[in-house]
Amino acid sequence: MRSSTLRRIAAPLVAGIAAAGMIVVGSGTAGAEPPPPSSNTYKEDQLQLTKEVVGDNVVHPGDTITYKTTVKHRNNGIVLAIEKIRDVPPAGFELIRDSVKVRYDNSWNKADLNFNSDGGVTARCKSDCTLLVGGFVVDDNEEVTLEATYRVPEDMDFGVYDSGALVNVHAWFGADRGDKNFGVFVRVDDPVVTTSTSLQVPATAKTGVPVELVASVDPAVASGRIQFKDGGTDIGAPVDVVDGRATLTHTFDIAGVREVTAEFLADGGFYSSTSAPQTIDVTADTVTELQVSPNPVLVGEDVVATATVTPANAQGQIQFKVNGANYGAPVNVENGTASLTRSFPESATYSIVAEFLGAPGNIGSTSAPVDVTVNDPDWDTTTTVIEPVTAVAGTPVNLAATVLPIPSGGDVIFVVNGVEVGAAAVGTGDGVAVLPYTFGASGTANVVAEFSGTAGYTPSTSAGFPVTVTDPEPARTETTTALNVIGETEVGEPLSFEATVAPNTANGTVEFKAGTEVLGTADVVGGVATLTHTFGAAGTYVVTANFVAGEGFADSVSGPAVLAVVDPGDPSNPGGPSDPGGPGSVSTGSLGG
Repeated sequence: MRSSTLRRIAAPLVAGIAAAGMIVVGSGTAGAEPPPPSSNTYKEDQLQLTKEVVGDNVVHPGDTITYKTTVKHRNNGIVLAIEKIRDVPPAGFELIRDSVKVRYDNSWNKADLNFNSDGGVTARCKSDCTLLVGGFVVDDNEEVTLEATYRVPEDMDFGVYDSGALVNVHAWFGADRGDKNFGVFVRVDDPVVTTSTSLQVPATAKTGVPVELVASVDPAVASGRIQFKDGGTDIGAPVDVVDGRATLTHTFDIAGVREVTAEFLADGGFYSSTSAPQTIDVTADTVTELQVSPNPVLVGEDVVATATVTPANAQGQIQFKVNGANYGAPVNVENGTASLTRSFPESATYSIVAEFLGAPGNIGSTSAPVDVTVNDPDWDTTTTVIEPVTAVAGTPVNLAATVLPIPSGGDVIFVVNGVEVGAAAVGTGDGVAVLPYTFGASGTANVVAEFSGTAGYTPSTSAGFPVTVTDPEPARTETTTALNVIGETEVGEPLSFEATVAPNTANGTVEFKAGTEVLGTADVVGGVATLTHTFGAAGTYVVTANFVAGEGFADSVSGPAVLAVVDPGDPSNPGGPSDPGGPGSVSTGSLGG
């Protein structure tokens, strides 16, 4: 028997489902494709909501599908009262009402069912419910399960369909937990298997020399025959498909461009299909040479690639390629040459080749690759003030600005109401500069950040950033926060961040940040909060500790700690015991108030 009272009911923060569902409907789906996700779990405080498909989630029209929704207590000591559990099927699925069952308190008959207008079902507690507020009582890893079976209509479109799961917890604020699109999918497939046929042929051939035409059918279990065709004319008799392949050896007698296809003539249970056409040229040998000018160039500057084909009277097209991939459409050869003009958006070394595609009477050829060196001009930067939005007069805060793209160095000068108040280095790992500052009076202050520029990066100035400065609240006890960083500032090595809050009776949490990235949050216990973090990339990072005070105390923030994180495998990175980037510890003062 259940306890008839609810010992405690938590009121957690509202959290959203991450898996937003959608329905994708098409003309058919291939049986060889992997099935879509058939289960999903949502967790919030003591609640764990899981929905899953029982069995295979790939079905055909007329089949049935069973969903199982489980509400579980996560075993952290606070009892939940579940007001209702709702299953939302894909639109059009038909609920088999006799299939619905709810398992609660080791019983199958302690729930009432309501059948919804969307075709789904909602379960509510009927017996052994919470006395005070009603609902299923869930505690210490206990579960409530709702199972429902639906029939897929015979005329259902083929495609992928999402489904929903919703749960309402008494005394929790906000909407139901879960989502009508919960990310638990069913794929409705055509019972007749769709096939695809691909064709492999040589790009060139010579008259009188046999070549192989190879057709591949997917799925490989499809049974039938392949009819090879040349421009719509059958090439020989159909060839049986064995293990998904059919091969025909054929000799072309006349030079010219041949458009060859492979038509799969399917047996029962499979759809027929036809490959994309492939071309074969029967031609004479050619030689293609390539020149690229200018070389090297800057990012964004035009270069001209000129291909020369011998003999000069060869007719056809040149396909230019960059790093092995086609660039643009083929270019016609005129008087033995073809040219292409292009620019490059990024600095690098690019390999360009020219492939002569040939024509009747000429075999294609490919030039030797030409490497083009593309160098960067100076990057234009953008500087933006990001913090603080608000401040308290007389209480230190951190002025923060970002510089993008992230530069390799440089400083940011902060200007408040037209007056320079200091400069801070830009972190090469996060592009953030942080300067401690104290506003002297309440009102609206205008903060501007000026990036000085550095090698490869242009200077830039932010727009004005308004900061609302208010007078302090006399009823709050002022606090200070100091940050201590312990450990080796190396890539892959854990660092310990220790924030000390005074007075040590202050309650609250500390948010540790590197630039704009929140590394984590820790509770203050006895005036101290700690966090361990490992940096994954070399560079300088500005780390701060922000104390978010509880009742009766004022917030405060530490001074910035600039950490030079080095890669021990890169000898060009400095680092040593006397260096902020070497092993040891870094301490900062408090900006608390």
